Amino acid sequence: MSDEQEYQHQSDGRLLDKIQQGDQQAAEEIFSRYSNRLLVTARKRLAQMFSARVDPEDIVQSTFKSFFRRAGNGGYLAPESGDLFNLLVVIAMRKVNARVDYHRAASRDVRKTVPADELVTAPLDDEQKLRELCLTIDDVCQSLSETQRQIIHFRLEGFSIQEISEKCDRSKRTVERELQNFRQRLCSFFEP
Repeated sequence: MSDEQEYQHQSDGRLLDKIQQGDQQAAEEIFSRYSNRLLVTARKRLAQMFSARVDPEDIVQSTFKSFFRRAGNGGYLAPESGDLFNLLVVIAMRKVNARVDYHRAASRDVRKTVPADELVTAPLDDEQKLRELCLTIDDVCQSLSETQRQIIHFRLEGFSIQEISEKCDRSKRTVERELQNFRQRLCSFFEP
């Protein structure tokens, strides 16, 4: 078995360990495993009006740059599922949201530069997208216990892990685990 084949058969956790030791080939394997799926996901998330200003490939590159920088410093532990894709999606979606916010700032607001006839034919506006996201979150939450739903809603309202822990009378680790489980469920709704 060649070195390349050996890396292809290793778990995400083992590759993450090798990345922390500075192994470039392990980083290349993680990139090749997830870059195409992440690119498809980023393209889906970028609204049509932002596609001219934000390149999904830039989002993917920035996501991996952030991931490898932090992974190299031991900042991540391999998820129990062994699949780093969900973590990469979360990083990418934060970057997408940051870019969208940047391009909506007053003087750069992309909505001001889109011709009026394109705005009329746009399939969904931001309010509709937000409503759809809220409905999706509600659907995912239906199968959760009352405490789990409270944890999710407190987090969506901006409370810290510590504050949620105190409000729900649960350990910080339990709150973190519930939030991670919810992220995985939510990601499954958006996977290609």
